Amino acid sequence: MYHLFVLGQLMDHAMTGYQLRKALAAAVGQEQTMSYGVLYPLLERLAAAGEVTLTEKTEGQRQKRWVAITDRGRDQFHQLIVIPVVRNKQTQLWFQIKMMGLHLLSPADRRLVLTDFQTCTQEQLAHWQHVHDYFSDQPNMVPGDVADGLQLNQLQQQQTQVQLDWITQQLTRLDKGE
Repeated sequence: MYHLFVLGQLMDHAMTGYQLRKALAAAVGQEQTMSYGVLYPLLERLAAAGEVTLTEKTEGQRQKRWVAITDRGRDQFHQLIVIPVVRNKQTQLWFQIKMMGLHLLSPADRRLVLTDFQTCTQEQLAHWQHVHDYFSDQPNMVPGDVADGLQLNQLQQQQTQVQLDWITQQLTRLDKGE
């Protein structure tokens, strides 16, 4: 997923590793960002695959490593972003990263990515309903645990519904040609 994020960020302009890390933190939150120990080896692998170029430049008294995307990297970005997201513990992060690259896609590819996100979010909403049903039918649980579980479940359902509404809005805008 970081592979997709790096290529997507570079589609607009070259960046330093520091700038890439800051962009990821801004997009998905500080707790989801990658360490430099993950980022720089990834950049080396992308360079070895011919998807980016790495250039050392001296700015002031510091050496900075600039990363630029190649044509192969642009092709790889377009292949990666339209692949349906596998449902696992990183699903939400995958979609957040994909949403950062929507402006780079054709309307058809935007629709494909948003529809996958919509389906996943509908599945999440159904899951939260099952969780609600579980808590509602637990006569042997401590009542306070049931109440807390139901309150948390209400929050989870509302957050997921807001996400689904946002996706629906994006699809509607796409239908209108916006």
